Amino acid sequence: MDKIQLPIKNFSKQQEIFDSKAMYKIVVKGRRFGLTKGAANDFIKSALERKFKKGLWVDTINANIDKYIERYFMPTLKLLPSNVWNWRKQAGMIEIVDSYIDFRSADKPENIEGFGYDKVFLNEAGIILKDEYLWNNAIRPMLWEYKAPAVVGGTPKGKGLFYELAERGKDKNQPNYELFHFTTFDNPYLDAEHVKKEMIDMPEAVVQQEIYAQFLEDSGVVFKKVSDVCVAIPRKSIDGHLYVIGVDLARVQDYTVLAVYDRSTNEQVYQDRFNKLDWNFQKEKIRTIAKLYNNALCVVDATGLGDPIVDDLLRSGVSVLPFKLTNQSKKEIIEKLSIWIEQRFIKMINLAETVTEFNNFTYDISSSGNIRYNAPVGFHDDIVVAHALAVWESQPIMKARSQSEISRVREEYLRQQTTYGTDAENYEII
Repeated sequence: MDKIQLPIKNFSKQQEIFDSKAMYKIVVKGRRFGLTKGAANDFIKSALERKFKKGLWVDTINANIDKYIERYFMPTLKLLPSNVWNWRKQAGMIEIVDSYIDFRSADKPENIEGFGYDKVFLNEAGIILKDEYLWNNAIRPMLWEYKAPAVVGGTPKGKGLFYELAERGKDKNQPNYELFHFTTFDNPYLDAEHVKKEMIDMPEAVVQQEIYAQFLEDSGVVFKKVSDVCVAIPRKSIDGHLYVIGVDLARVQDYTVLAVYDRSTNEQVYQDRFNKLDWNFQKEKIRTIAKLYNNALCVVDATGLGDPIVDDLLRSGVSVLPFKLTNQSKKEIIEKLSIWIEQRFIKMINLAETVTEFNNFTYDISSSGNIRYNAPVGFHDDIVVAHALAVWESQPIMKARSQSEISRVREEYLRQQTTYGTDAENYEII
């Protein structure tokens, strides 16, 4: 392959990463630094030079992978003789000479397990490593057979596993790790003056994180101490109790989620999560669960496809409150749920998928300062939305005073009445 000359050349700071001899190259970088393009160049060049056999590229979602193939790989590969390379789209694999690169999304890390690789690239690490299972259970074991080098890179998204790996890269006593830190301005092909103008009206936290690639405390974290409220257990309905069900309806690859709360205690008592079911089956399931829980009120996401579902449920006798999700209304229900979790006004059932989704849930800030709440790209927020819809129609539980507390208050009231006369109500009890 030495005779094939390709216009593949990373700029110097890009190339520093791929020239490193460290096993784990941790790359913390600002937006538009050029890591993804650099990784594509390195894979092609290394394959032509027969430096690896089995490569793996992990990204957020398949849609992003398709874009990277089209924009970063294909223009270069098409300069090669057609018998040298092959893009097998159905298999998600590029073959170059004697090497191949598997492309996998991080949304189902268990699907990556079972293979060994001698070259690995993890893109958008700030997002995909929010699920620690991906790194600890899926990726690391597949590197052991070949002692494979891995580039783990992305823009920070709060402190988590990616931050921990970056800290390891700073530690001189951990030679397997090396940290690379680059800002947006380290890309020599970007117009630096234009970026600086854009920064003027951006929130400072966004500038520090997205441009200067700084790990910020709790950046993007919406729900704090979720595990503290995940102490409820599933329960059957109780006669005389009122229940509310938050229903987030599926959107293509998403899940329909039902979160049932006892309005007498604000404790979650039931949860169901399913996808790829016919709408008629979904409506029947909602009707059945509502009936089981004393004809519970169903707060249903009525956005888009939800409208006809709401109409059908109403006609069948289900008590339904339709809720239109907009940026503003979603912001309101998410912020109420966040406060209620922080104040421990509710208790949730301890389910692994619930804890993971709540911990992954994040926000971003537009250049105009507007907050948008969403799951990271490649993840789901159906469970979060279902809980938020249920809590939106809930009220805090007021703790009744004990008899001794009532007696003390009454005693103080009578004392003041004696002291100040019959107009004691004009005086504050202290």
